[in-house]
Amino acid sequence: MTAEIGILNRSGVALAADSAVTIGGEGNQKVYNSANKLFSLSKIHPVGIMIYGGADFMGVPWETIIKTYRGKLGDAKFDTLQEYADHFIKFFVTDNRFCNNHTEYDLVHKILYSELMDMLNYEVNPKINELTGTGEPVHNSDVEKILTSVLENRINKLNSNSEIIHNPTFVESFVDKHRNTILDLLRKVINFELQTHVIDSFVDFCTKLIKSDTFSKNHSGIVISGYGENEIFPSLLDYKIEGIFLGELKAKESQPIKINSYSDEVYSTAAMRPFAQKEMVYSFMNGLEPSLQDNIMQIIYNTIEAYNQILIKDFSIDKKFTEGVPNVIVENIHRELDKIQSTYYAQPIMDILEVLPKEELAAMAEALVNLTSFKRRISMEADSVGGPIDVCVITKGDGLVWIKRKHYFEPELNYNFFKNYLKGID
Repeated sequence: MTAEIGILNRSGVALAADSAVTIGGEGNQKVYNSANKLFSLSKIHPVGIMIYGGADFMGVPWETIIKTYRGKLGDAKFDTLQEYADHFIKFFVTDNRFCNNHTEYDLVHKILYSELMDMLNYEVNPKINELTGTGEPVHNSDVEKILTSVLENRINKLNSNSEIIHNPTFVESFVDKHRNTILDLLRKVINFELQTHVIDSFVDFCTKLIKSDTFSKNHSGIVISGYGENEIFPSLLDYKIEGIFLGELKAKESQPIKINSYSDEVYSTAAMRPFAQKEMVYSFMNGLEPSLQDNIMQIIYNTIEAYNQILIKDFSIDKKFTEGVPNVIVENIHRELDKIQSTYYAQPIMDILEVLPKEELAAMAEALVNLTSFKRRISMEADSVGGPIDVCVITKGDGLVWIKRKHYFEPELNYNFFKNYLKGID
């Protein structure tokens, strides 16, 4: 897991990232505190990039892709940050070294295996256990009915989601290329031969999953921030990236942050955005942890619903007078709570953030990542956020300046590394 943050105002942008990386799957994990997640995207221009989530793209480490791109970019520059991002994405999508049939097959297998195990562990197996609890024998046909029902529910949810890949021939081509991969996966995981209609439902689910805006647990996030050549205020771009399927990149861009001298529907004078582990930043901004707020709202809803049942049962109140009341009350409480959090918690912080000098931006970014790391360290959960925190500040005049940065080597012993860093750039 990861804790990262970008903080922007009219003076510049501060980026901070922890160093923890988790290796292995559930029940067999190891955490190392030496990962690099924050980089300069250009050696000489004011653009930085952070990585969160998956540490590689199609089996290639993001660090390798970024540093290969940096060498290709050289001293080239673009007018806007968006052009830097588009150029970088086009670079790794079109470079055959980063994607081939083998890596595509591996990615499809990884995603679909994870989804199938999730279905079996959390939906199919519990229902099988309910049947066995009755003392009746469970047949393969019973398992197929449960699996078919689960698949239908998941397909219906995917049908309501947006599609990222819009190629009209994608479904047919994906099935032609990956049907055998899907069949092999089913045979390895399920120990009896499924009927054709169940297999077809799973294939249909797989194709819709890959096309949809639903991302797997192992997807990567990239954050690009800084300035284009013609921009005097910073901006921040955030992308989810899954991989390349049949030549199509599955990626989704979040709402960008654009700083300006005024605020409107597009621009802000200051902004803050956390990535990956976000709960402590939201707690700091809003005065209440999101999961606690959700639990409180659920308690309120349940209490009102229970009160309605008492009115109906003990006082013969017509049910139609109580329908929808819990939802209306909870929505009103949500609305009022949002106003309080904005007025007394978030807005005062944003007012100060607007005028913070760049040194304080860096200190604030580091402190918020540290806060998340400290919370993880003293909890019973895996210590998946931690290690040295890398911090940089990007300004229009000074470019990308490292405030804190770890090295896997001793800098004073590697004079040639720094001497060669700008080699070949005039």
